[in-house]
This record gives sequence, C-alpha cells and structure tokens, in this order.
Amino acid sequence: MIRLATPEDRDAITALHLASWQDSYAGILPPEYLRDGLAGDLAAKWAARTFAPPELTLVAFTGKEMTGFVCALTGREPPLIDNLHVRPDLRAGGTGGKLLEAMKVVLREGGFARACLTVLEENAAAHRFYLRHGGVDEGSVADEIVGFPVASRRIGFDLR
Repeated sequence: MIRLATPEDRDAITALHLASWQDSYAGILPPEYLRDGLAGDLAAKWAARTFAPPELTLVAFTGKEMTGFVCALTGREPPLIDNLHVRPDLRAGGTGGKLLEAMKVVLREGGFARACLTVLEENAAAHRFYLRHGGVDEGSVADEIVGFPVASRRIGFDLR
C-alpha cells in the first residue's frame, strides 16, 4: 500500500532513511559521520518537515511495516524529488519503482510537466534504476549532502 505520509510516520521515515544512508553511502560519506552524526541530522530534517505542500511525501507499507518512502519538494520548478529510499533488505523488490511511479502521478496531477532529482555519481545502481524508470541523465552537477561536497548527476523526468 502506498499513501501520503502524515506526521505520525515521522519516526519510521527517519529510521528507514538512516538505515538506507548507512547502507548506501558507506564508502562515500565519512564512516564517523554515518555512525555518529547522521542520526541527529536526519532527525532534525524530518522534525522540520510539515507533511503538507510544498512537501509531498509518500510512504509504502507491507502490512503495518514501512518499506519505503519518497519525498518531492514542489515549491520550485521543476519539483525536486528529494528522497527515495527503500529498506536495504527489500531493495530490488519493486517498492522503489512503485513509489517513484506513484510520485510521478501525484506531481502530474498537481499540474507539473517535469520533475528532477540528483543521484550520486558513485551510486551506479541508483543511476541505472532512475534511467530504467524513465529518467534522462541531464549531466553532472556539483552537489552537497549534509555539508559534504559530492559529484552528482541530474536526472530529469517528463511527466506528460
């Protein structure tokens, strides 16, 4: 089941986000940050989220267990798909694709013709995933994740 997130989902989203980053960004971000600093930064990030426009967050559940989430920031043109994370032990099972497609529908129904995201150049699996789901690589961009400079690729999506 995929639905709009509510403030009651905040803790589960934060925990899933932490698990996903610790798994995906090992070797990309400093290990001491992933171990000691990331949990507090993500807790602060999600504590500030309102779960209302211009932020759209969808969550996926199997039974009562959250399996993934996707967030888009719609206060910009084109909207930025800011996060898409699936529980590390459930990756490659279809949840990420369903979440991405559901967010594209929500954005299209909201009147947006395009959306974009950035993906770390070192995250080849995520890059391939976004291209398989209709994304177009629009080139390299200088980016930053929680204060750390990273090389990213901008991926665009035509929502029409």
